[in-house]
Amino acid sequence: MSFKFTEQTHTERTNVWYDELYLGEIYTVLQERDDIDWSVYRADKTLKMSVEERYITKHIPTVKIGGEISRNLGSRPTQEEAAQAMLDYHRSSFNDS
Repeated sequence: MSFKFTEQTHTERTNVWYDELYLGEIYTVLQERDDIDWSVYRADKTLKMSVEERYITKHIPTVKIGGEISRNLGSRPTQEEAAQAMLDYHRSSFNDS
């Protein structure tokens, strides 16, 4: 089985499904890298930076089981890894019961 991702209407979040079961949602954050030497780019205006070089993409999965408060599972570099973290969290919650 594989994960299915569906965009939510009017939000920036993505629903995550696995085997027709709703796992939760992912929101994506772009964060500017801290290690960029801006003085080099100011000195040479011909230098270009790609989006991947300038920003870090973080996918943050959130899960809510039953009446619990939504739980943030930390950031992951890809949607698939975020979805796997959600699935692992659901499985562990049933194993603890």
